[in-house]
Amino acid sequence: MAGRPKIFNREEVLDKSIQLFWEKGYEQTSTVELLKAVQLNKGSLYNEFNSKEELFIEGLKQLETKALNAFEDKLKTSDQPLNEIKLLFKSIIDSNNEDNCKGCILGNTIMEFAGQNPQIVKEASFYIVKLELLFEEYIEKAKNNEQFSSEHSSKDIAQYLINFWNGINVSRRVYQEASVLENMINFHLTILD
Repeated sequence: MAGRPKIFNREEVLDKSIQLFWEKGYEQTSTVELLKAVQLNKGSLYNEFNSKEELFIEGLKQLETKALNAFEDKLKTSDQPLNEIKLLFKSIIDSNNEDNCKGCILGNTIMEFAGQNPQIVKEASFYIVKLELLFEEYIEKAKNNEQFSSEHSSKDIAQYLINFWNGINVSRRVYQEASVLENMINFHLTILD
């Protein structure tokens, strides 16, 4: 005899739960808040996801896989991939204050779990490293296509950019004025000129 059919969309549950985790942080998100956000009862939620941690990890994977795939698609189809990298950073300028206050979920996750949960830190770090590798790959392609030259290696520039990505996502929580963020971003992106 088959179990009861699912009456919810797993992807939607992951989207709603990770947005709540992003807004509040993992530890500050209660089960009651999760159940309200995803509109499920406790039994349904924990039959699908064995724990709050599993729900968080699966939601993080889904969110970041979608985001990185979309960014990689833009890089692949662009004649000017360095412009796509610049646009990623510049998208922060147009973010609303609510998004600015949330920062980057990957950086937030690493900071919240550092020294406490190596598995979750490893999951978040995976996506940061993947973004860095995309930067490196497309900077190298731009060099090979003679669209860009630098005395620095593509790897060094990619590491600089990922460090700046982490930094600007902290700074956007402090400096929410678009003009301040724009100045910071434009200054750091001169490395791609």
